[in-house]
Amino acid sequence: MGQSPKSDTYNFECNGLPLLNGAADFRGSISPSKWTSDPKRIAHKGEYIFGVRATVGLTRKIFRDYAIGRGTGAARARKEEFDEFLYFTLEELFNYYTHVGSGSVYVNISKNEFEEFKCMIPNQSSMSSFHLQNKPIFNLISKNEMENFSLSSIRQELLFKHF
Repeated sequence: MGQSPKSDTYNFECNGLPLLNGAADFRGSISPSKWTSDPKRIAHKGEYIFGVRATVGLTRKIFRDYAIGRGTGAARARKEEFDEFLYFTLEELFNYYTHVGSGSVYVNISKNEFEEFKCMIPNQSSMSSFHLQNKPIFNLISKNEMENFSLSSIRQELLFKHF
């Protein structure tokens, strides 16, 4: 689970790490609104991030390091062949807690609730088969997201040069 840095470390000049405070920063695409020069928690390239307050879920794989605030959590598979299984497990966890989560105004998922969630883990043969079948799909999704990010960056540069 994330932890928000002190507000005096926030900046808009891209100093430090981009900060993902909550699902609003990665709904649709990953688009942090600020950076921090003193991150308290870091989600690393290849991990999954997700919202844990108000909007829970929106699980996304990240392709660089980010600072994560208190509205964001991160998880990584212990082994590469568990990666796709982790994604679907997280989706099931968020579906479950969306219906039973705590919070009087909006749904929250605490660290304890996250750790208490139980799921069945397939045997090694089934896990390997699942990984081999799903890895090409996940690789294509990753490739498309990286290409979208690149095209978006080029678009921004061209628009900036135009004005």
